[in-house]
Amino acid sequence: MEKIRYITRYNGQKGTRKSFCGWRLCITRQKETYVRYFTDIEYESSDKSLAAALEIRDAMLAEMKAGASFSELCEQYRKKRKRA
Repeated sequence: MEKIRYITRYNGQKGTRKSFCGWRLCITRQKETYVRYFTDIEYESSDKSLAAALEIRDAMLAEMKAGASFSELCEQYRKKRKRA
């Protein structure tokens, strides 16, 4: 598989606490880092989770190219946590 910029694949060991399988998006600008995980379980397959990661990456890079602030983009694209 070819290398995808800003995106890394993780395959955890099943049956352990570290069983995360999915993709990690990580973009760093001016000592600030945006990280988001796309799990295969949440998106139902490796292909769908990769597509979601690519979509977010491409949208963020396009907005940065248009002049948007990286800090504001990090806040905008941060995954909203579900409250109990």
